Amino acid sequence: MVSNKFSHKLALDTGTEFRKEPAKIETEEDLVAKLKEMHTAYRQKELEQRKQAAEDALPEEIEYEYKTYEGESEDEIRNRVTAENTGKLEGEKKVLEADTANKTAELSNKTEQAYDDYEKTEKEILASLEKTKKQNEDKIVENGLSRSSISMLIGEDADAQAKSMIAEAKADADAVAKKYQTQIDGLNNELQAAIDDLNAEYVVKISTEIEDLISKRDKEIKSIQEYNNKIEKQLADYKLGREKAIQDDVKRQMEADYQQAEYEKLYGYIGEKADDYSERLNLAIDFYDTLDPATAREMVYNNQYLQAYLGYEYMNLLARYVKASSGAK
Repeated sequence: MVSNKFSHKLALDTGTEFRKEPAKIETEEDLVAKLKEMHTAYRQKELEQRKQAAEDALPEEIEYEYKTYEGESEDEIRNRVTAENTGKLEGEKKVLEADTANKTAELSNKTEQAYDDYEKTEKEILASLEKTKKQNEDKIVENGLSRSSISMLIGEDADAQAKSMIAEAKADADAVAKKYQTQIDGLNNELQAAIDDLNAEYVVKISTEIEDLISKRDKEIKSIQEYNNKIEKQLADYKLGREKAIQDDVKRQMEADYQQAEYEKLYGYIGEKADDYSERLNLAIDFYDTLDPATAREMVYNNQYLQAYLGYEYMNLLARYVKASSGAK
C-alpha cells in the first residue's frame, strides 16, 4: 500500500489533484455503483437538456384559437324577429285605428248635429203650429163663430201641415244620418282591409327577415367550421412536420455526437462534461489510491465498467497506476 504522501505526489505528476475529503467508498462494487449513478444522472440531464432544446425550438403545441359561434340560435332569431315586427305591426294598426276613430267620431258628430237640427226644427214647427192655430181661432171668433165649432177644422188643417213638415225634416235628418253611416261603414271596411294588408305584409316581412338572418347565421357557422378545420389541418401538418424535424434533429445529433467523440479522443472533454468526468476520475482515484499501485493497475486494466463510466478519462486512470506500479518496482 502506498503512503498518502506518495499518493498526493503521484496525483500532481499526472495532472490531477486529490480531493481533500475522499468519498466514502469501501469496495470496487461501491465505486462502480457510484460511477454508474453519476453516469446515469449525467445522461438523464443531457437527455432532458436535449429534449428541452427540441421543445423550445419546436414546441409540442402551437398557439391557436378555435372560433366559436356565439350568435343566436334559429329559435332565438325567430322569436326576436317575430316579437320586434309584431310590436311594429301593432303600432301601425293603432295609427290606422286612431285615424279611423277620429274620422268616425267626426261623422258621428255630424249625424248627431243633423238630429239636433231636426229636433230644433220640430220644436219650431210645433210652436208655429200653436201660434197659427191661436191666431186663426181668434179671427174666426171675431166673425161670430164659436170656438168649439171651428177648432177641429183649424186643428186638422194645421196639424196635417205640421206633421208633413216634421216628417220632411225627419227624413232629411235620416238621409244625413244614413249618408254618414255609409261613410262610417266605408271607413271601417277600409280599416279592416288596411289591417288585413298589414297582416299579410308583416307575414312576408317576418318570414323574409328570419330567412335572411338564418342564412347569414348558417354562413357564419360554415365559415367558423372551415376556419376550425383549417386550424386542425395546420395542427396535424405541424405535428407531422415536428416529428420529422425531431427525427432529422436526432440524426444531426448522432452525427454531432460522433464528431464530438472524435474531438474528445484528441482533446478530452470540455465544459460541464469535463467537470463531470473529472469528478468521476477523482472518485476512482480516491478509491484505488488506497491500494498498492500493482493491485490498482490489475483492477483497472481492461475494467469494462470503468471504461464505460469514465470514458476517455479511463486512460488517465490506467496510466496513473501503470506509472505508479513501474516506479514502485
